[in-house]
Amino acid sequence: MVRWATAVIREGEPADATDSRVRRRSWRPPGPVLQGLIAFVIYLVVFILGFGQGLITHLNQPSVGQVEVDPNFYVWAWRWWTYAVSHGLNPLYTYQIGAPAGNNLAWATTSPSAALLVAPLTAAFGPALSFNLTLLLAPPASAWATFIAARRLTGKFWAALPAGIVYAFNVYTLDHEVSGQPNLTVNLLMPLLVYLVVRWWDGTLGRRGYVIWTAVVVALEFYTFVEYFADMSLMLVAALGLGLGLAGRELRPKVFRLARHTAIAYLGAMVLAAPYLLYALGNYPSTLTRPEPFFSLDLSGLVLPRHDRLLGMTWWAAIAGHDMSATTYLGLPLLVILVLLAVFAWSRRLVRFLVIGFVVVVLFAAGPNLIIDGHQLFPLPWGYMWNGMFLRSAEPIRLILFGYLALAMVLALWLATVDRSWLARSGRWALAVVALAAIFADLPTFAEVVVPPPPKHWTPAIPSLQPVNALPAFISDGLYRRYLTPGEIVVIVSHRGNAGMLFQADTGFYFRIDGGFINASLSRVDALPPPVAAVNSLTPASKLGFEEYIAASGVGAIIVERAWSEEWMYNFADIGLKGVNVGGVTIYDTKGVTPPADHPKAR
Repeated sequence: MVRWATAVIREGEPADATDSRVRRRSWRPPGPVLQGLIAFVIYLVVFILGFGQGLITHLNQPSVGQVEVDPNFYVWAWRWWTYAVSHGLNPLYTYQIGAPAGNNLAWATTSPSAALLVAPLTAAFGPALSFNLTLLLAPPASAWATFIAARRLTGKFWAALPAGIVYAFNVYTLDHEVSGQPNLTVNLLMPLLVYLVVRWWDGTLGRRGYVIWTAVVVALEFYTFVEYFADMSLMLVAALGLGLGLAGRELRPKVFRLARHTAIAYLGAMVLAAPYLLYALGNYPSTLTRPEPFFSLDLSGLVLPRHDRLLGMTWWAAIAGHDMSATTYLGLPLLVILVLLAVFAWSRRLVRFLVIGFVVVVLFAAGPNLIIDGHQLFPLPWGYMWNGMFLRSAEPIRLILFGYLALAMVLALWLATVDRSWLARSGRWALAVVALAAIFADLPTFAEVVVPPPPKHWTPAIPSLQPVNALPAFISDGLYRRYLTPGEIVVIVSHRGNAGMLFQADTGFYFRIDGGFINASLSRVDALPPPVAAVNSLTPASKLGFEEYIAASGVGAIIVERAWSEEWMYNFADIGLKGVNVGGVTIYDTKGVTPPADHPKAR
């Protein structure tokens, strides 16, 4: 550097020009940590501007999918783990819902790793805000994890940046985001595992570090979503088998060492997961069911966008028989990149690994039967594996997430390829931009689900009270303390999905509820006790059943959320219950309700 500067001065250039050239020559690009931070900020800004504005403007209230049951279950779960840990309770069994008997949560997806991560926010600002922040940060965090894996693989910032978009900002992730299912959107652990494998393979991470960090990542995935833990284990075994097949004689011993280290890491992860795992296996529910055919991948959905989405081309609706791309759309441009990379770089083992791996993922995601355009053509030879204990209630279509991860790495390699021709480089980036545009054109946004209009099939019992997401004043203003005693059992009746668990979480478990939804295999979708739901059609039999239920269950009040009410929800007055309107709800006191004196159970 000194010689170069001296030579410049001797040639008669001004000193200030020389200093400028020295500064330009000494500039270095940001290090990996700073690059990762820059990438995360970019992903966060893109996600908020493109998809999350509707959510961020309603951050402190229930916002997502209030006509569905899942979002408010997770709001409840975020509060439950904070409450259970701080009170020294068994977090895998609760007496707060399904009262008085309670509910086993071992086979419900409460995602304790995510819930405890935001526990300080839950304690300080409430579960609705911490849940909304989880949804807001999950895709950018997954994109960041993919970026660091792709950058480690390629060594290039700009080539790795679009990879995070493919993995985290796809229709699969965004569809579950707007459905309020963080167990399906907190997906940063899979690319982090890829990052650890790449670090071990290139020699920058030792055996001990790989084993320890892999054990932590696998255990965290177990505590985030047990089904993804099983899926990840399945894909990891398939990847190691494929790696052995492609490694060749000189690299096969290294792959064996990787498999051995990974097995040791899994043993460590099982030790970390043992408290949950042993409890879950000891409480395996007999009602878990095999997934329905529509939970398997339809191959049409890989290339056919939603007919009302793609760049406003409404003509697509005229030729699309049905919509098969709810969670699986990849787009033709991205698949073209996969094919082109395979054609021009098939000699590279990594390319063969990713291409074949993607095909394997698609075949597994197809489930028990091959489905094309909604038609089941024939059973697949490996379909029997979905009858196993751990996969019996799993959804094969969810494996497509690993397909997105493979394609993210494919895109990074495609863009990292060195071309002497400016035209070739431009062509690579042009095709990548088209691929990303095709993905973005098919995505939902939070604006579609935050403060939604009333469903077309439902008219509120009180027309002046349109459904809004904000909690009724009875809950938000603490009015419940005047009408309910601590620990009292109540039933919340509302068209809002899982309203009882939402209200209970916001009050910090002031009261217990009978009913509640924890998953489709173990709960009623309306989240109500059957005798209460039966009042929808008021008959002498349903009235008698309701009275028997109230007498036996200890329920002290029925609470109807008026803004989300239906006409049948006021049938309790016809039974003889007295209602009081307060703070946006109607409270029916059920104390003293018994079956008729001449009924056998009453005697």
